[in-house]
Amino acid sequence: MTTEVVHEATVPAPARRLFDLVADVVAAPRYFATHLYAEIVRTESPELDLVARWVIDNGSARGWRLWRTRDTEALVIDFQHEIPKPPLTRMLGRWSFESLPAGGTRIRVAHSFDLAPGTDPAAAGKVRQQLDGNVPGQLVNIGELAERIELLRRNTVTSTRSVRVDAPLAALATRTAESVADDTRWTRLQLPDSSLVFKQHAGHDPYLHSSTGVFRFTEEGDGTTVHLTRADTIAVPATADEIGTARKQLDAEVRERLADCARLGPHAATTG
Repeated sequence: MTTEVVHEATVPAPARRLFDLVADVVAAPRYFATHLYAEIVRTESPELDLVARWVIDNGSARGWRLWRTRDTEALVIDFQHEIPKPPLTRMLGRWSFESLPAGGTRIRVAHSFDLAPGTDPAAAGKVRQQLDGNVPGQLVNIGELAERIELLRRNTVTSTRSVRVDAPLAALATRTAESVADDTRWTRLQLPDSSLVFKQHAGHDPYLHSSTGVFRFTEEGDGTTVHLTRADTIAVPATADEIGTARKQLDAEVRERLADCARLGPHAATTG
């Protein structure tokens, strides 16, 4: 038996801005507090792709994969979980964004799910309760974020650098992950390709909206090249000079972190 759950909210922001905000899953971790990481696993067409995404749940990473279809004219996003979490056998949904005559947008999120045969019917109520507990807050957050998104995009600074380390990839990735895990303010995620994603979930400086990063490792001969990308988003209005200072500070942090990786090299090689 199929269960359907619908949530709606009316927000001041224009429909297209809201659609673009929800559709840009790769950039979402910079703006949405609970979003940790997302990547496009496979693209079937300009409208259809397979997305892997992870969120921060009580300080830990929780992830899933879903097929997503975007209709940029109708402003509709359809999605279906690739492998639903048991006892679900199917979980799909639709985001729609309707411009209202008096201004603003009605956001509608519809979920539809099926349970495995023989499942206690009470399980449907638990899924509904989870959706009722999460989705309305998400809609409020999206509406508020849409009012600030241009400021946050302007206030995002990034730094990408790399260093070659005389150590095997597996050992170096393990040591780097351990160093990130030492700071409990950050949530980390190790991907199948050994990339390491991290995001600060607690203890932010007051002026920061978010702080994220990704380590990627490329094995080359008897060593490994470590690539580090960091992004900080300033939460408050900032001048060009202030943004420039933030960029320099972030770049210095990236250099320092890569220097730490380089120092791990000989130790990682002997302990790996």
